[in-house]
Amino acid sequence: MAAQRLECPVCLEVQDGQQHQCREGHVFCASCDSNLRAPRRCPECRMALGPLSQAIRSRSHEERIAALPAACSHCGLATTRGDVAAHEQGCPQRPRACSAAEAGCAWSGLLADKAAHEATCPFAVCQRMMAPLQTEVAELRAENSQLRSRMVALEAGEAGEGGEEGGRRVRQRVGAAPQDAPPSNAEVRAMDVAAAAAVLRAHVSVSRVAVAACMRLANLCMEQNEQLAAEAGAIEAIVAAMQAHPQEAEVQEEGCGALTNVCFGNDAAGRARSQRAADAGAIEAAVAAMQAHPQVAEVQEEGCQALASVCYGNETAGLARKQRAAAAGAIEAVVAAMQAHPQEAEVQEDGCGALANACSGDDAARLARIQRAADAGAIEVLVAAMQAHPQEAEVQQLGCVALVNVCSGTDAAGRIQRAAGAGAIEAVAAAMQAHPQVAGVQAQGQRLRDLLA
Repeated sequence: MAAQRLECPVCLEVQDGQQHQCREGHVFCASCDSNLRAPRRCPECRMALGPLSQAIRSRSHEERIAALPAACSHCGLATTRGDVAAHEQGCPQRPRACSAAEAGCAWSGLLADKAAHEATCPFAVCQRMMAPLQTEVAELRAENSQLRSRMVALEAGEAGEGGEEGGRRVRQRVGAAPQDAPPSNAEVRAMDVAAAAAVLRAHVSVSRVAVAACMRLANLCMEQNEQLAAEAGAIEAIVAAMQAHPQEAEVQEEGCGALTNVCFGNDAAGRARSQRAADAGAIEAAVAAMQAHPQVAEVQEEGCQALASVCYGNETAGLARKQRAAAAGAIEAVVAAMQAHPQEAEVQEDGCGALANACSGDDAARLARIQRAADAGAIEVLVAAMQAHPQEAEVQQLGCVALVNVCSGTDAAGRIQRAAGAGAIEAVAAAMQAHPQVAGVQAQGQRLRDLLA
């Protein structure tokens, strides 16, 4: 009976939502009120009504309707008409469609089962895979639109602002400068040191440019341009590029190669460049590159070279760089590289060189570095390198140097015995027999023989 008294006199139903009334208090639902024809009059007393925008709401009527009992159509929970809609929206028994319904999935089920379904639904899986690509496409479209706008502005500027001056066309630049766009690889390959360093700084977020610029700087520094590169800020730019693209193996490879070349030199200027590289974070960047790409032989090779180059020198600053490299995990990274790529002669050669460098010096911390190398497996990996590449003179020579350094020190007895047990005596004998005309192999081999005797 209570519900009947709340019925709209027009549609004869109890409607949820707004209820309107005339000035005499006759109530009717907002839906029927909106359908009244002009002239608008009360359905019961025929009193004139104002415009719909000024309708009088019956709050008490709305509250009474909202308080009427109701039940969830999904789970049957007893509630009120005012609360049932909100409950049904979140009711766990309400059937849900798959989030990929628009893509073609016809599944419908309970909320509790939805996650399990979507985990294996091919439509939902495809949607999740496509989402980042769609985002990237949208970003590229937006970027393309901006570039088109800039081109239009540039063309308009050339057409509207250009003129003739002494028989030569004068162009006025409108909008962003053309050099704001990343240069092509061909353009980078034609740059000098300053330009390559500048473009690397300006476009450090573009991995393609980072690769091309690092490669260009590495090549230029092979032509005795190391100091020019340092003065142009190339060292900091290279490290920044490596830090910006830790998962891009090619950036890491070319970045390490560029650091090796720009830091090359054992004169005062070369040592200063090495220190500048260390201050910029080059040691940590090279170690991070090797750790992030253990299966990429080129990264391991260039990383070993970069560490040896940056940490070269036995002066106070050089010894500090060696210690900094050890603290960053360089020794373990080099050993891991040699273990991961036993048949790559270049990795073995550069790994031997890096270990020889890391374990050299006369500082108090050297013994700790040596023991750290031994604990990481350096002795065994050095012997294995010499055994695996008997015809590579550089591997043999640097292997001997590294073994001498690792097996030196006041506490060397255990390491010497360990080297002998790993086959170092036989390896050095084979090296000297295989390369009788290579003075470096003979000299370093004899040093190792004397140490192991």
